[in-house]
Amino acid sequence: MEHKEDLKRAIRNFLDVPRKARAGDENGDIERKLGDFLVERERIKGVGERSEDWGFVYYSITCKIFVSEKEMPHNKWEDCIFKMGVNTETGESLFPEPGAETDKYRFLHEANHAYQDYLCSKESPKEPALFYQKCLNNEIVSSYADLFRFCFRKRKEEKISNKEGSPVKGLSVWGNAPNYKHQGNEGIPNEDSEIAIRAQEDANELVTMFLWHPEYFNMYLAYISLDHDNFKVREKELTKEDLERKGLIKLSKEEAALLKKMVDSYVREMKEDLG
Repeated sequence: MEHKEDLKRAIRNFLDVPRKARAGDENGDIERKLGDFLVERERIKGVGERSEDWGFVYYSITCKIFVSEKEMPHNKWEDCIFKMGVNTETGESLFPEPGAETDKYRFLHEANHAYQDYLCSKESPKEPALFYQKCLNNEIVSSYADLFRFCFRKRKEEKISNKEGSPVKGLSVWGNAPNYKHQGNEGIPNEDSEIAIRAQEDANELVTMFLWHPEYFNMYLAYISLDHDNFKVREKELTKEDLERKGLIKLSKEEAALLKKMVDSYVREMKEDLG
């Protein structure tokens, strides 16, 4: 019990998001509740350090989050962080700044992976490892299954419509990481497995954006759907070329609205779990 309380305190420090990401957020202290919940459910059993590279990683086998001793290179921050959105209550930029803020954001991303690991066991208790395949077979009905299927379908459609060797595209930059390629990777045996892992990353990042602040997520939806009416950065012109340079798929306004409903539903269910 003492270990769990110590671990909760340590995780709260990582999930203590900056004021700009809390002000006006109806989710309140959901990050702290998420950390406590995952420790209680033993989906996070520890936090360690890694020195291999600058990445943060959640390992579902050990149920541990590892944070890097190395600072995230600035060029990677430029590539990976969506740098738009303003907190209308405070006037501050909503995106995480380099350094401590981005580390908190990345830890939240990994904690979300731990929560999704919990969902796999909850929604496919006898065969949690087959959760994602069951989703694609329409055997599971849930908000997370819907969100994952949507992300998978968009990547699959994009892959089919493009020539062999075309750049990877999806609904998040994080999902486009080169280490998810199936060639030469024994843990990712085929193309559909690669798409599924990338879709998991997309779904996770979309939820992370929402939990960081709903306005941050809303701005991202306006961005990837080229929704000029709801894109509040007037000095920035939205173009499809911007999305292509980032490896992002353009959504229709209808798809963006559907995606918003799915993430809203996911977070409502998460709040019920967290109590």
